[in-house]
Order: sequence, then C-alpha cells, then structure tokens
Amino acid sequence: MDIRALRYFAAVAETGHMTRAAEQLGIQQPPLSLQIKALERELGVLLFRRHPRGVALTDAGRLFQAEALRMLQDMESMKQRMTRVAKGQAGTLAVGFTSSAAAHRFMPEALREFRRAYPDVELQLREDNAAELTEALAAGRLHCGLLRVPVARPEGLMFETLLREPVLVAMPSDHRLALGRDKDSRPLPLAKLCEEGIILVRRPAHAIAYTRLADGGQLDAPLTLVSRAEEDNLPALNFAALLRRLAQENPGS
Repeated sequence: MDIRALRYFAAVAETGHMTRAAEQLGIQQPPLSLQIKALERELGVLLFRRHPRGVALTDAGRLFQAEALRMLQDMESMKQRMTRVAKGQAGTLAVGFTSSAAAHRFMPEALREFRRAYPDVELQLREDNAAELTEALAAGRLHCGLLRVPVARPEGLMFETLLREPVLVAMPSDHRLALGRDKDSRPLPLAKLCEEGIILVRRPAHAIAYTRLADGGQLDAPLTLVSRAEEDNLPALNFAALLRRLAQENPGS
C-alpha cells in the first residue's frame, strides 16, 4: 500500500463514482478501478459496493476512510513541516555562550529578533566557559557559540570577531589614579596598575586575558562568534547572519 493508493481511495469515497474520481485525479477510469481492486485484495476486505449509479462505501470502507484521511492529513502536515525545515523556518538551534557574552546587551537583542523572525525554531541555550563551549562545538553538540576570547581553535571551527570593546578599570572616584581622569581621555597604561590589587574574572575561563595582562599587551574585549566550518543547519546559518547584521548596524554596542 502506498500514498497514491490512499489518494485514489479517498477520491472515490468522496465522489461516490469511479469516472468522476478519475477526472478529479487526472487519470483514466480503468486504471483507477484496477487500483481500487488491488487495494481491496491487499486489505482482504470489500471497500465499495458497486451499483449502476456509482459506488458506496461498505462498513469496512467507512472505517478505512477515516484511517486513510488521517494518514493523508499527517503526510501533508509532514510535507509542510519539512518545507519549513528546508527553509530554516523550523527545526532546532543549539547556541552556547559564556556568562560575559550573555551579559552583553547584544545577546538578548539577537535572541529576541531571532525568535520574532523564526518562532517555530526551537532554541536550546547553554551557558558554559569558553573551553567547554569550544569542545561542545567541535563535537557537534552545539551549532554555534558566543564568547569573548577564544582559548583554543580546533580544526573545523570558524572564529569571527563581531565586536570589539575596550577594557575598563573601575575604581573609587577618589583613587589617586582616578583624580583628573574626567579631563584626560587617554587610555590608562597597564604599568600604573602594577602596584594595585585588582579583582579579575577567574583564570581558567580567561587564561589568554591573564597572559596579555602579565605581558603588558593590549587588552580588549571582543565578542566572538564560533561556528562549524561545514554547517548545514539552516537555523544556525540564519542566526549567524543575523548576528553579523546586528554587529554591522551597531558597531559600538
């Protein structure tokens, strides 16, 4: 039994006439009659009673009609769902992010806009440190991720800087290094902080930032999109495109 046989049966049951059903289906009447007889043989029951003016459903035919219509409706619903999946309008998107990336206003804005544009895509969100997110992406457990500074660059992943922000120092307004800063817009040299006690994020999650700080190198806070180089998940591709657009529209976010 195939879907075509169910469609043929449904058309005959609806019209009550072989010739009219054949016209509706766009086929000849003899092949349709043969298909219905073959379906009856396969099921082992008589589905229609033949009479001079057409056909009428038997009790078994009425029971089969309900099942056939349900199966045809399910098939049509499945086709519609798959069409939406093929267009990236449905499916699942697994996104990872570090706590610092999640705290940026860029992240909730991107998620809200994505939900508005693709309400039928299931979003699975995961918060973790950069190392764990990178490993999950490489293993295929996530489709894309947002983090600050990459701690590793496994083969098969792409790292794209969406935004860059300066690193700021927070201190009391009466601190010796803060005095006069309201009139001085120049960056504060790292060397001036050598003798200060500094509260930083945990080293395991931001090892590269600690290295830069120790070396006196340039400190910035990038927002990095990490994705798989050969990604075939359309929601993930749509989400990445949305992130790039938002970053271009709001470079100073």
